[in-house]
Amino acid sequence: MASTLGHALCGIDCLLVGRLVSPKLVSPLSIGSVFAAVFLANAPDLDLLVGPLLGKHHHYLHGQLTHSIMFALLCGLTFWLVARFTGVEERKGRVLATMVAATLLSHVFVDWFTGPNPGINPSFGIVILWPFNMERIHAPLTLFLGPNHASMTELLSLHNVWVMTRETLIFGGFALALWYFSPTLRQQINSFLINLVPARFK
Repeated sequence: MASTLGHALCGIDCLLVGRLVSPKLVSPLSIGSVFAAVFLANAPDLDLLVGPLLGKHHHYLHGQLTHSIMFALLCGLTFWLVARFTGVEERKGRVLATMVAATLLSHVFVDWFTGPNPGINPSFGIVILWPFNMERIHAPLTLFLGPNHASMTELLSLHNVWVMTRETLIFGGFALALWYFSPTLRQQINSFLINLVPARFK
């Protein structure tokens, strides 16, 4: 599957698109909103914790239920219901629920197109159509490389550096394009980055 960095950058891209499409309803760029986007974009990988809790390998349930379209939609629906019953304005609740579902879906589709060999080669596959199809379905092409993490040596390997470099170029390039073509978004991004710098360095 794709790296944590790749999913995080894709989650930030989702936040930027949300701000571009619905600036009045999607939370402004802040440490909190960016953290929420990064968390949601990586949340499906929390299934790695389930295996050890059951006394199994950490990949025991990885890439299954939480890596499906239905899971993302159900989470979005749950968020909408919670927002509705806690008094969040209806339109804002719908938009934020859509953002939750879309950010989770970003993880699903990035992992679906992740495999061992880039190009027109089958991906690793995930149970993307759960609960209607319990088999791992492979994408017909691979856009992202999966990192190796079986050992510390593999974790620090040049392969993993290349994996994260590719992801940074792809998702960072998309964010850069949004920054370049949208003056409004550019101003928001610039203000956010400037505010990250401690006052003593300004």
